[in-house]
Amino acid sequence: MAAVMPSGSRPASSPDRPHTNGPLRRLLPANGAAAVEADASHETPIPRPLPPSTSPSSSPGATASVLTARRKRGQATTAACGACRKRKSKCDGERPVCSICRDRNTACEFDTNKAETHTQALKRKFNELQSQKSAFEQVYELLQTRPDKEADELFRRIRRGADAGAILRHVNYGDMLVQLALVPEARYRYEFPYLPDMPPFLRQFDNPYLDSEVYECALRGSPEPPSQPRQQQTHQQFLPGTRNGADSAYFAGQRDSYLKPYLSATVVHPLLDSVKPSKWTAVSNDDYLMRKLLHDYFLFDYDFFTFFQKDHLLEDMASETHRFCSPLLVNAVLCIGCFCHRGLQGRAEYWNPGYLGYQFLAETRRLFEIESERDRPFKNPADPSWERRDREWELSRLTTIQAAALLTLAYNLNGSDKIGWRFTQTAIEMADEIQLLGPLLEHHDGEVQCARTYTAWGLFFWQSLSSYHYAKPPPLKTPPQVPLPDPLSEPQWYGELWLKYPLSQTRLPTYHGLLFKAKADFWTILNEVSSLTFSHHGSPSTLPVNKTLLFYNKLTAWLHNLPEPLTPKKIVLPQHLKLHMHYHNVLIDIMTPILDHSCGSACAQLIQTPQDIYTEAVIHLETIVRLYYLRHGFEATDSFLLHFLAFLNHMTMNAIETSTGSSYLEARRSTLLLLTKGMHDQSRACFVARAILRLQVSAMRPEDVGLVRRFLEIEEADQVSLCGPLEQAMVTDWPVYEVGLEARDELRRRGRTLASSLASLSILESASDSRATTRSPS
Repeated sequence: MAAVMPSGSRPASSPDRPHTNGPLRRLLPANGAAAVEADASHETPIPRPLPPSTSPSSSPGATASVLTARRKRGQATTAACGACRKRKSKCDGERPVCSICRDRNTACEFDTNKAETHTQALKRKFNELQSQKSAFEQVYELLQTRPDKEADELFRRIRRGADAGAILRHVNYGDMLVQLALVPEARYRYEFPYLPDMPPFLRQFDNPYLDSEVYECALRGSPEPPSQPRQQQTHQQFLPGTRNGADSAYFAGQRDSYLKPYLSATVVHPLLDSVKPSKWTAVSNDDYLMRKLLHDYFLFDYDFFTFFQKDHLLEDMASETHRFCSPLLVNAVLCIGCFCHRGLQGRAEYWNPGYLGYQFLAETRRLFEIESERDRPFKNPADPSWERRDREWELSRLTTIQAAALLTLAYNLNGSDKIGWRFTQTAIEMADEIQLLGPLLEHHDGEVQCARTYTAWGLFFWQSLSSYHYAKPPPLKTPPQVPLPDPLSEPQWYGELWLKYPLSQTRLPTYHGLLFKAKADFWTILNEVSSLTFSHHGSPSTLPVNKTLLFYNKLTAWLHNLPEPLTPKKIVLPQHLKLHMHYHNVLIDIMTPILDHSCGSACAQLIQTPQDIYTEAVIHLETIVRLYYLRHGFEATDSFLLHFLAFLNHMTMNAIETSTGSSYLEARRSTLLLLTKGMHDQSRACFVARAILRLQVSAMRPEDVGLVRRFLEIEEADQVSLCGPLEQAMVTDWPVYEVGLEARDELRRRGRTLASSLASLSILESASDSRATTRSPS
């Protein structure tokens, strides 16, 4: 009886198998793609092809082509072409022409990219329209904000048919082919943390620094440079005899220094790129790196702490002459260059033998001990070489004195000024040996006398500055007897420091001669103040009111007689801004003791009261610090800026304590954030900044410390600089910050220094930690 078969099934027997009781044929896998296609289109299933052995008419190649064709027809199409969508045909999505359009000879166009659905294509086109709209908006903004010349050029490009994207690419990247290298942003400006604007209390008074050109360029936008040649001719009178024909470049391109941060500038000197410091030091043979150290020293530190004439040093270093250059002096300069060069890691770790600055400092100290012990040649008129050897010894003493001042600076930055001050004392003794501070000596030629006068005033600057801020009497009571020449008539005597900014071929001066002479006059006044205020023994000296007002009149006369590039209207470089910071710092110090006293007839000639003078000086000091940050930032090493940041921060913390409920509270907190940021940035280069920052953070309110952590985005690895223990003990006489000369002198007498305050803080924290451990459950 025949078996009943289900519908659609194949019979068990076939003509190929006559014997139904024999073994069954091997089952073949079904064609999945074909089955899916059949189910999807509801068409009759395609019969399964016979295997090659049972299909004599098929060949292996033909079978493969059939399978490939079926697989292609079975693949799902992401998006159909426009013609197939209109006909509702099944498009295979072949690019550039699908098979159906090719067979029908019709135009085949796709609205989508390959492997893109119609929905994805719509989103893509929408985003393109949005970006195109944004490009038009950016071009419109460029037309609004760019200077007139640039805006006119943009308008001409639009009229010529340029699209918005091409204009934006030209504006953003058009000069990269000219540069052939990446350079800093030409018009970069720093922004204040927390609150972006100048605090309102800085704008209450007639503040001349808010009328300065650096403020105009840094905060209010970049005004166009003056087009009147008469102004340029007026400026030219400052330096009529500039060497190397550079007087014409002295005031050309002046806007660069107002528009670009100082750390982007490059020192221009014909010998700086060719000297070989490796011939003068045994520490390193990497001339490229050491030239970078020299460059950064001259850029960041030389202009303010000047102990030698740089042209003398570089010329002798290049020619390997030992008149004004010595291995001791070169190693000392490279040591300070390590603080200034941001490419060196761990610059504050002065105790690390692997740090290059440690090695230069050790070599400098070794050479100093040798040079300082050299005896003067025995005077023997019968010896024809005696005079030559004596002059060589005097010149070696000159470079040793210069290196001693640099050694003191290095130890100060390492928080070891008690050690460093010994080098200054030795330098003063050596200056007496060669009569450095006395009158001109006939046996010296003009170049040697220039070097001697330069060094004498540099040493006087340093001891005057150190005595004033360390609250101790100055070792030198009077300035050198040889006066400085007029920088307007003899600018070449000082050796100008020339700079070049990115994207500019113009060399700009730092007005080194004008600055050097202004420092000489200013620190001579400071030396008189220190001599009358600080004494070795007895109770703190009180500066009489009439003497205070006398010094005030001298200081204001000094300010009014400054040459134009150093006036409040024109100052822009860091060293110029610091000169004005120092002026207002001194005004605050000398006015503080008489704020609560009646001056009587002594104050009758003053236009302002002592309280008004004090308040105005505080406002001006903070304004200059903020202008410094807006234009130059705090990242670059600035060994003297740290003092002003810490001094002003101490005053700001006191003001915050008394500003609870005041509308100025948040503005003062923004100042505290800015100054703390500056000290933290400087702590990457010098250890003493870590110590000052650590002590001042410990005095802040907890909510202000939290604000510092949140807004300054200090990395976890740097948290030790805020609240962690210091890696090394301090060996310093630096007094803790206090306002007023008498208060600082009193703290020094009581032994309240940075080192003792940090030691007391460590003891208190250790006791607090032990009490917390005792109270905690076991």
